Amino acid sequence: MVLQYLSSQMGERSEHGNRKAAMLVLENPSLLDEIRKGLLQNDADLIGDCAEVCTMVAEQEPELISPLADILISLLANNNTRVRWESMHSLALIAPFTPELIAEALPTLESIFRNDKSTIVRDYAIIATGNLAQVDPAYAKIAYPLLNLSLTLHATKHAKHGLDGFRKSVIHLQDKKTELEEIADIFIQSPRSSIQGAAKSLKKTLKTFSST
Repeated sequence: MVLQYLSSQMGERSEHGNRKAAMLVLENPSLLDEIRKGLLQNDADLIGDCAEVCTMVAEQEPELISPLADILISLLANNNTRVRWESMHSLALIAPFTPELIAEALPTLESIFRNDKSTIVRDYAIIATGNLAQVDPAYAKIAYPLLNLSLTLHATKHAKHGLDGFRKSVIHLQDKKTELEEIADIFIQSPRSSIQGAAKSLKKTLKTFSST
Protein backbone atom coordinates (compact mmCIF):
# COMPACT_ATOMS: atom_id res chain seq x y z
CA MET A 1 0.00 0.00 0.00
CA VAL A 2 1.19 3.47 -0.87
CA LEU A 3 -1.03 5.39 1.58
CA GLN A 4 0.94 4.06 4.54
CA TYR A 5 3.89 6.23 3.49
CA LEU A 6 1.94 9.48 3.56
CA SER A 7 3.15 12.03 6.08
CA SER A 8 -0.17 12.16 7.94
CA GLN A 9 -0.23 8.38 8.29
CA MET A 10 3.32 8.29 9.63
CA GLY A 11 2.84 11.14 12.06
CA GLU A 12 5.29 13.36 10.21
CA ARG A 13 5.09 17.04 9.43
CA SER A 14 7.65 16.97 6.61
CA GLU A 15 6.89 16.07 3.00
CA HIS A 16 9.32 13.14 3.10
CA GLY A 17 6.61 10.48 3.27
CA ASN A 18 4.64 12.08 0.46
CA ARG A 19 7.77 12.26 -1.66
CA LYS A 20 8.30 8.55 -1.07
CA ALA A 21 4.71 7.84 -2.09
CA ALA A 22 5.10 9.91 -5.25
CA MET A 23 8.26 8.01 -6.16
CA LEU A 24 6.41 4.72 -5.76
CA VAL A 25 3.57 5.95 -7.97
CA LEU A 26 6.01 7.03 -10.66
CA GLU A 27 7.59 3.57 -10.54
CA ASN A 28 4.22 1.81 -10.51
CA PRO A 29 1.37 4.00 -11.85
CA SER A 30 -1.24 1.41 -10.85
CA LEU A 31 -0.78 2.70 -7.29
CA LEU A 32 -2.60 5.85 -8.34
CA ASP A 33 -5.83 4.01 -7.63
CA GLU A 34 -4.98 4.18 -3.93
CA ILE A 35 -4.28 7.90 -4.23
CA ARG A 36 -7.62 8.36 -6.00
CA LYS A 37 -9.41 6.60 -3.15
CA GLY A 38 -7.52 8.74 -0.64
CA LEU A 39 -8.71 11.90 -2.38
CA LEU A 40 -12.29 10.78 -1.80
CA GLN A 41 -12.00 10.36 1.97
CA ASN A 42 -13.22 12.78 4.64
CA ASP A 43 -9.88 13.27 6.42
CA ALA A 44 -8.46 16.64 5.34
CA ASP A 45 -4.89 15.66 6.24
CA LEU A 46 -5.14 12.49 4.17
CA ILE A 47 -6.75 14.32 1.25
CA GLY A 48 -4.08 17.02 1.43
CA ASP A 49 -1.31 14.44 1.37
CA CYS A 50 -2.86 12.66 -1.61
CA ALA A 51 -3.26 15.95 -3.45
CA GLU A 52 0.37 16.77 -2.71
CA VAL A 53 1.40 13.39 -4.11
CA CYS A 54 -0.56 14.27 -7.24
CA THR A 55 1.39 17.51 -7.48
CA MET A 56 4.72 15.75 -7.05
CA VAL A 57 3.85 13.16 -9.68
CA ALA A 58 2.50 15.81 -12.05
CA GLU A 59 5.76 17.73 -11.83
CA GLN A 60 7.40 14.81 -13.64
CA GLU A 61 4.59 12.93 -15.40
CA PRO A 62 1.51 15.17 -15.66
CA GLU A 63 -0.27 12.72 -17.94
CA LEU A 64 -0.49 10.24 -15.06
CA ILE A 65 -2.55 12.67 -13.00
CA SER A 66 -4.83 13.78 -15.83
CA PRO A 67 -7.46 11.07 -15.09
CA LEU A 68 -7.88 12.54 -11.60
CA ALA A 69 -8.68 16.04 -12.86
CA ASP A 70 -12.40 15.81 -12.12
CA ILE A 71 -11.74 14.83 -8.50
CA LEU A 72 -9.14 17.58 -8.07
CA ILE A 73 -11.61 20.13 -9.44
CA SER A 74 -14.23 18.99 -6.93
CA LEU A 75 -11.70 19.47 -4.12
CA LEU A 76 -11.41 23.17 -4.94
CA ALA A 77 -14.55 23.58 -2.82
CA ASN A 78 -12.91 21.96 0.21
CA ASN A 79 -12.79 24.06 3.38
CA ASN A 80 -9.17 23.10 4.02
CA THR A 81 -6.72 25.58 2.49
CA ARG A 82 -3.97 23.02 1.94
CA VAL A 83 -6.36 20.72 0.10
CA ARG A 84 -7.37 23.59 -2.17
CA TRP A 85 -3.85 24.76 -2.94
CA GLU A 86 -2.43 21.30 -3.65
CA SER A 87 -5.44 20.46 -5.80
CA MET A 88 -5.09 23.74 -7.71
CA HIS A 89 -1.34 23.22 -8.06
CA SER A 90 -1.92 19.78 -9.56
CA LEU A 91 -4.54 21.19 -11.92
CA ALA A 92 -2.14 23.90 -13.05
CA LEU A 93 0.43 21.25 -13.96
CA ILE A 94 -2.01 19.06 -15.88
CA ALA A 95 -4.00 21.87 -17.53
CA PRO A 96 -2.39 21.40 -20.97
CA PHE A 97 -3.34 17.71 -20.84
CA THR A 98 -6.96 18.19 -19.70
CA PRO A 99 -7.93 21.47 -21.36
CA GLU A 100 -11.61 20.59 -21.74
CA LEU A 101 -12.08 20.08 -18.01
CA ILE A 102 -10.06 23.16 -17.06
CA ALA A 103 -12.02 25.25 -19.56
CA GLU A 104 -15.30 24.03 -18.07
CA ALA A 105 -13.97 24.90 -14.63
CA LEU A 106 -12.95 28.47 -15.57
CA PRO A 107 -15.97 30.04 -13.81
CA THR A 108 -14.93 28.17 -10.67
CA LEU A 109 -11.34 29.33 -11.08
CA GLU A 110 -12.50 32.91 -11.49
CA SER A 111 -14.69 32.71 -8.39
CA ILE A 112 -11.81 31.26 -6.42
CA PHE A 113 -9.45 33.94 -7.71
CA ARG A 114 -11.87 36.65 -6.70
CA ASN A 115 -12.79 35.29 -3.29
CA ASP A 116 -10.31 32.77 -1.88
CA LYS A 117 -8.34 34.13 1.08
CA SER A 118 -5.25 32.11 0.18
CA THR A 119 -2.72 33.88 -2.03
CA ILE A 120 -1.24 30.51 -3.00
CA VAL A 121 -4.59 29.14 -4.15
CA ARG A 122 -5.20 32.28 -6.21
CA ASP A 123 -1.69 32.08 -7.68
CA TYR A 124 -2.23 28.56 -8.95
CA ALA A 125 -5.66 29.47 -10.33
CA ILE A 126 -3.98 32.01 -12.61
CA ILE A 127 -1.11 29.68 -13.47
CA ALA A 128 -3.66 27.02 -14.45
CA THR A 129 -5.46 29.58 -16.61
CA GLY A 130 -2.23 30.58 -18.32
CA ASN A 131 -1.36 26.96 -18.98
CA LEU A 132 -4.78 26.46 -20.51
CA ALA A 133 -4.30 29.52 -22.72
CA GLN A 134 -1.16 28.10 -24.29
CA VAL A 135 -3.03 25.08 -25.72
CA ASP A 136 -4.71 26.71 -28.72
CA PRO A 137 -6.46 29.92 -29.86
CA ALA A 138 -9.89 28.85 -28.65
CA TYR A 139 -8.69 28.21 -25.11
CA ALA A 140 -6.55 31.35 -25.16
CA LYS A 141 -9.63 33.38 -26.03
CA ILE A 142 -11.71 32.11 -23.12
CA ALA A 143 -8.77 32.34 -20.70
CA TYR A 144 -7.95 35.93 -21.68
CA PRO A 145 -10.50 37.70 -19.41
CA LEU A 146 -9.30 35.96 -16.26
CA LEU A 147 -5.64 36.55 -17.12
CA ASN A 148 -6.49 40.19 -17.70
CA LEU A 149 -8.34 40.39 -14.39
CA SER A 150 -5.32 38.96 -12.59
CA LEU A 151 -3.23 41.98 -13.56
CA THR A 152 -5.11 44.37 -11.29
CA LEU A 153 -7.26 42.47 -8.79
CA HIS A 154 -5.75 41.97 -5.32
CA ALA A 155 -3.42 44.96 -5.75
CA THR A 156 -1.39 43.44 -8.63
CA LYS A 157 -0.26 40.63 -6.30
CA HIS A 158 -0.84 38.10 -9.09
CA ALA A 159 0.17 40.23 -12.06
CA LYS A 160 3.36 38.27 -12.69
CA HIS A 161 1.39 35.08 -13.28
CA GLY A 162 -1.08 36.85 -15.53
CA LEU A 163 1.76 38.30 -17.61
CA ASP A 164 3.41 34.89 -17.77
CA GLY A 165 0.13 33.44 -19.01
CA PHE A 166 -0.03 36.03 -21.77
CA ARG A 167 3.59 35.32 -22.73
CA LYS A 168 2.89 31.60 -23.03
CA SER A 169 -0.13 32.20 -25.23
CA VAL A 170 1.06 35.07 -27.45
CA ILE A 171 1.08 32.78 -30.48
CA HIS A 172 -2.65 32.20 -29.96
CA LEU A 173 -3.52 35.85 -29.31
CA GLN A 174 -2.46 37.51 -32.55
CA ASP A 175 -5.55 39.73 -32.51
CA LYS A 176 -4.55 41.04 -29.07
CA LYS A 177 -0.98 42.12 -29.93
CA THR A 178 -1.58 45.84 -29.58
CA GLU A 179 -3.37 45.43 -26.28
CA LEU A 180 -0.68 43.08 -24.98
CA GLU A 181 2.05 45.54 -25.99
CA GLU A 182 0.27 48.27 -24.04
CA ILE A 183 -0.05 45.95 -21.03
CA ALA A 184 3.65 45.08 -21.18
CA ASP A 185 4.62 48.77 -21.37
CA ILE A 186 2.50 49.57 -18.33
CA PHE A 187 3.82 46.78 -16.12
CA ILE A 188 7.46 47.34 -17.08
CA GLN A 189 7.04 50.44 -14.90
CA SER A 190 6.05 48.34 -11.88
CA PRO A 191 8.16 48.84 -8.74
CA ARG A 192 8.16 45.06 -8.24
CA SER A 193 11.06 43.38 -10.00
CA SER A 194 9.16 40.12 -10.58
CA ILE A 195 6.40 41.98 -12.43
CA GLN A 196 8.93 44.04 -14.36
CA GLY A 197 10.70 40.87 -15.46
CA ALA A 198 7.48 39.21 -16.56
CA ALA A 199 6.45 42.31 -18.51
CA LYS A 200 9.84 42.47 -20.24
CA SER A 201 9.58 38.78 -21.15
CA LEU A 202 6.12 39.36 -22.59
CA LYS A 203 7.36 42.31 -24.64
CA LYS A 204 10.34 40.31 -25.92
CA THR A 205 8.05 37.47 -26.96
CA LEU A 206 5.71 39.88 -28.72
CA LYS A 207 8.64 41.31 -30.67
CA THR A 208 9.75 37.81 -31.65
CA PHE A 209 6.38 37.02 -33.17
CA SER A 210 6.13 40.45 -34.80
CA SER A 211 9.37 39.87 -36.67
CA THR A 212 8.38 36.46 -38.02
